[in-house]
Amino acid sequence: MNEVTPVPSADRFRVFILALTLLNTIFAALLSGLQVDASIRADRANRDSQYYAMLAANEVVRFGHQGDYDIKLFATLLNNAQQSTVMELTALELEQEGEEENAAKLLSQSQVAQARSDKGVALSLLYADPRYAPSEPGGVPDLETYLADLGKASSELLVKQNTASDDYHNWDNKADAYISVLTILAIAFFLLGLAQSTTRMRIFFAIFAVVAMAGAAAWTGFILIS
Repeated sequence: MNEVTPVPSADRFRVFILALTLLNTIFAALLSGLQVDASIRADRANRDSQYYAMLAANEVVRFGHQGDYDIKLFATLLNNAQQSTVMELTALELEQEGEEENAAKLLSQSQVAQARSDKGVALSLLYADPRYAPSEPGGVPDLETYLADLGKASSELLVKQNTASDDYHNWDNKADAYISVLTILAIAFFLLGLAQSTTRMRIFFAIFAVVAMAGAAAWTGFILIS
């Protein structure tokens, strides 16, 4: 009968070290892929953050000009309407006092001021947009709603910019952490190499290599769930 030749313990240990080396290589390859993916996601989030920051800045400038125009126009048409009313009342008083010529001139100026006010109403978003237009003739536009809507778009863009910025920092930190884990795996490779090249300290180096790989695996799991 053929007898099975037992495998020397040294050979079994070399096979074990080779298996650990192969496992560490696969682990390092997967971790490299995770690191590259995290870097790509960080770059994308950083690009989105800058994009939304530019949009938000442009929106702030836009609604600043828009608000300045609408508020100044509203103030101007109110001033013209008040001037028209004052001049009309003054013209009536002059007419009652017998100064018909002066009253006619002042009434004409009142009509001009009222025409300017009416033209301002026609051009004003505060009167043209039903969201802000007065609910009754002679009423005042809803300035509170107008100002809230004016800054709404920039606020939404700012929220998106902050979210993208948080994503960038999160993925960037993960990419850096993966590099640290890869450094630990490199140390494990070094320890496994020492375990193969020495006889007296091979168990010592193998144990420390296994500990390093286990620590790297635990750290990787923590990174993935964070």
